[in-house]
Amino acid sequence: MLDKARVKELYLKGYGACQISNILNCKPETVRKCIERNLKDFRNSHLANKIRDKEIDRITKYESKKYMSDATFIKKNRSIYKTTADGDLVVDRNVAPIITYDTPRRFANENSEKEINRKIIRSGYRKDELLY
Repeated sequence: MLDKARVKELYLKGYGACQISNILNCKPETVRKCIERNLKDFRNSHLANKIRDKEIDRITKYESKKYMSDATFIKKNRSIYKTTADGDLVVDRNVAPIITYDTPRRFANENSEKEINRKIIRSGYRKDELLY
């Protein structure tokens, strides 16, 4: 049985139907129906809290990135990263199974063959045009 009071509480905090269903261990469609039937009057409060939480996350991420770039972080903490075949750096989950939300997970290699080919194709370069 779905706890409508708990659904209302989470909905007013700005959580979506899928997030509420994960918290309450039920189907997302059940939560959507409950919201549709019982909580349509609280939609404005829900949207206001959802926007507020999104802004808080955005500002927090901005503040955390403000002091150190991803490249600098990776240079200082090289031991938690491994290099892929194309030269990208990704977090090695064996070395660092738990990382914070602001830790860069991937750093792309700008000079990989794949990236260079993509840039050449995007530029519209044609080898045969230079010969004439």
